[in-house]
Amino acid sequence: MEESGKSRRKFDYAWVIFALCFLCVCTSLGLCSSGKTYYLTAITEALDIKRSLYSLTDTIRYGITTLLNLFLGFFIGKFGVKKLLCAGFVSLIGFAYISSIAENLWGFYLGAVLLGIGLSWTSTAMMSAVVGIWCKKNKGTMTGIILSANGLGGAIAVQIISPIIFRPSDHPLGYEPFGYRDSYRLVALILAVVLLLVILFFKERPKGVDKGELAVGQNKKKARGTGWVGMDYDQAVKKPYFYLAMLCIFLTGMSLQGIGGIATPHMYDLGFDKQFVANIGTVTSLCLMGTKIFAGTMYDRTGIKITMNICFICAFFSIGGLVILDNTAMGRIIALIRGIMGTVALPLETVMLPLFASELFGDKSFVKIVGIFSAANTAGLALGAPFANMCFDIFNNYNLSFVVLALFMAFSITAMNFVVRAANRDKKIILAALRQNEDREAQESLSEK
Repeated sequence: MEESGKSRRKFDYAWVIFALCFLCVCTSLGLCSSGKTYYLTAITEALDIKRSLYSLTDTIRYGITTLLNLFLGFFIGKFGVKKLLCAGFVSLIGFAYISSIAENLWGFYLGAVLLGIGLSWTSTAMMSAVVGIWCKKNKGTMTGIILSANGLGGAIAVQIISPIIFRPSDHPLGYEPFGYRDSYRLVALILAVVLLLVILFFKERPKGVDKGELAVGQNKKKARGTGWVGMDYDQAVKKPYFYLAMLCIFLTGMSLQGIGGIATPHMYDLGFDKQFVANIGTVTSLCLMGTKIFAGTMYDRTGIKITMNICFICAFFSIGGLVILDNTAMGRIIALIRGIMGTVALPLETVMLPLFASELFGDKSFVKIVGIFSAANTAGLALGAPFANMCFDIFNNYNLSFVVLALFMAFSITAMNFVVRAANRDKKIILAALRQNEDREAQESLSEK
């Protein structure tokens, strides 16, 4: 049999990598992070713990993640992505198991340390590095698709975890007080299966890509989603807007985590039916899949400014929705609408971080800066929920936290637009200089001939 003129197209193993990344995010962020909000009420009531003290688990978790993300580039260069992924899932399994047997706050604090390690090496920053290594174009869309798995994992968490946590019983609480332990054991089992898949099928990098080299690192195309050459890290950290961007990312993370960590308990406090709250969680988790893909695709088509402003504005109004929320028919509609708007905002703490790093500073310093931006974000996340729950313990409501977080978001909207304008000016100067160098080299080459 004669072979056709065209050689058969080889299967691109990058699709296996992207599928594994999707599964990693689905289970790590979806089950261990998004699902964590459903445990707060059950655990604090079962063990008679103050919410502010329990919410310190978030501070510990995000503090650890912040520290590790600062050195992400170093860890990847020394150990490689696969070893870090595996170590991350081992840590997450340890977190779930310890949380299932903890009898006091110290057990949950230890679990939070493992959760911080696990999420640092299995979620946003690490997946951004993998996309940088394996993805040749449309980085925004691919990053959005992979990180959208958090929404799917969150939807699964609501429908599987919530019924286990709040399993009906004759207990005065109306549900089995320690049902959350069975839930954590199930999560540990799921994580173990994913760890096995990573061990079997994950590859460090494509053929022909050297260790530490981004697949897009030398790409000089101007199209969005393919990156630009950028500036050296030493040059980037001398820019004042680098630190302003870090501050905005920090405040945004604090605001989003603040409202995300208290929205469900706030609805419980207002008397919303737990099944209704779970259904809201399912809807918003599924919407989160779409909004993360939307953010990545929107960036590839329109750029960073329009995309981020849509996310920022939705974040602001999502906080406003919590202020006017009540347990009425209109209140239930508001709960749904503000929940959906909140999902449009959430890419600011996931998809948009690598896009900010790439758009503002380019490929040369991408891995280091995405790690630093992720660290700034998680530092904000570490303070969001404890701040909001401290307000609850003092005032018996979340109203003060709503006002403060809304002000943080308003500042971030304004300042981040300034950052983008300043970065674009430097980007034009750098690209113009590169074009001049290329033209000069071309002329010299012609004159030599």
